[in-house]
Formats: sequence, C-alpha cells, structure tokens
Amino acid sequence: MPGIAMKRQLLLKSLLLFLLFFWVNPSVAETPVRPIGEYFQGEVMKYDIDFWIFSRVAEGVVTFRSLGGGRYEAFHEAKTLGLAGLVTRYRRDTYRSVMGTINNGRRLIPLRFEEDVVIGSTIRKRTTVFDYAARKVTIDTQKEDGNSREEVEIPYGTLYEDPMTAFYNFRFGVYGKVEPGKIFTIRTVPRKESPQPIILAVAPKKEEEQRRSEENEKEGKDLFIKVRLDKDFVGSIHGEVEVWFTKDIVPLTGVAKDVLFFGDIRGRLTYRGFPNAAEKNLPPLKP
Repeated sequence: MPGIAMKRQLLLKSLLLFLLFFWVNPSVAETPVRPIGEYFQGEVMKYDIDFWIFSRVAEGVVTFRSLGGGRYEAFHEAKTLGLAGLVTRYRRDTYRSVMGTINNGRRLIPLRFEEDVVIGSTIRKRTTVFDYAARKVTIDTQKEDGNSREEVEIPYGTLYEDPMTAFYNFRFGVYGKVEPGKIFTIRTVPRKESPQPIILAVAPKKEEEQRRSEENEKEGKDLFIKVRLDKDFVGSIHGEVEVWFTKDIVPLTGVAKDVLFFGDIRGRLTYRGFPNAAEKNLPPLKP
C-alpha cells in the first residue's frame, strides 16, 4: 500500500507540472494571436533620464531579441552622462534576462537573470538561474566584500518572474487585461534580502484623469500605473515607480520616487521601433 500511495503522489506531481507548463491560461484570450516572442521580436526602446532641472543626465536602452531554439533575451542598459557621470563615477547598470516560453509560446519564463552594476572600478554582480527540472533557483552574488550563494525552492504550481520577464508578460496581457482600477501581483524569487513581489496598480479612472491634468504633455498618456519593485533594483527607499503607458501598453514616461541621494528621477521615451522589422516579415507594433 505505501508503494501505491507513493506512485499516486508522483503521478499527481507530474500532472501538476504538466498543467503548469502546458495548460493555456484563460487570460491568453486577451492577448494577440502571435506568440509573445514574435510579438516583441526586435523591439528597441531608448529613453533619457532627467533629474531636478537637469536634462539627460543619463540614457538607457531596452532591447528584445531571439536567441534561437525557443529562447529570447531581454537586455537593459543605463549609464550616467556628463557631470552626472563624473559625480556618480560613471555608473552603468545592465540587466539581461534569458527566457523560454510556455503555454504554446504565449508566456515568457525566466531561465537566467543577470544584474551588473559598475561604479568606477567597483563591480557588483548577481546571477539568478532558474532550474525547473530540479525545482530550485540559485542566486550567486559577487561584491567587494565577498561572494555568496542562495538557493530557493520552486513550489509546485508556482512561477517566479524576474523584472524583465514580468515587464514583457505584463505588456502582452499574460496576467490579464490592463484596465483602470486593476492590481497585479507578480511573484519574484523570495530572497532573504527582498521577499516582496512586484505590484502594479493601475490607477482608477478618476485618479488617472486627475494625474493627466497635471501633465504638460498629455498625448498618448492613457494608463497611469504605480509600480512597486525591489528597492535595490530601483535604487530607492521604497522601490516605487510611477509610469504613464499608452493604450497599447508602451511606457512613455516614468518617475522613480525617492532615489537615494537624488530624490525623484524622471525618464522619458525618446525612441521605440523595430530596426529589423523587414527581416522578420512581420508588421511592427503600433506606436
């Protein structure tokens, strides 16, 4: 009897894994018919960062591309410029997420997430590897004061996201339709240093209209969303970011609140396109 019970338990776990990786989430009906990788393939977004009365103290770029074999890469780099660069010792932040897909290509899942922060000659690096076969996440951190490793179990029926993967899944509609008043809670790896999930709160219509009335440039600002991220990822006291999105969920402007030593930091989209759209023979997303 114990052997039969064990076999049933293993069968149940196998079925749970099957449902997790292959069952199509009902929210997929809200998404475009193209697989998520094709939908964002080749997208490039560039933005400038302003602080107080100073314009373009830093610049950033975000790209999405196919690595082949059903894998994709989302890459983000931001670096300070000019006098701000001198003050911050020419800080450069880079984030790279290597992703696979599930749900017939309609949802991204992280495979490897790399975070690098370079400040002068100081380098801080964290690499997170998602091992779904072993049901664990391994986090390696490298700092001047030494290296550390942390392992986190992946419970059955749970999907953890990294910030880059969550960004594209959210825009694609994986978590459901984005509309005023909705709140999305996205699970991230519960590290000892930062166990909080990513929270995206879409402002109710009344608040959205009020906030839009305060904006100098109003065109394209259709959805006002408050985001709560890992405070270390943002470099702020609480990890709060406020973002204006278009109706097609393209970020136009954002404010990182209470960034250490700087206060509020503002970002604005300066370019979005698909430089190699002709090569993939697919129409670009609407701006």
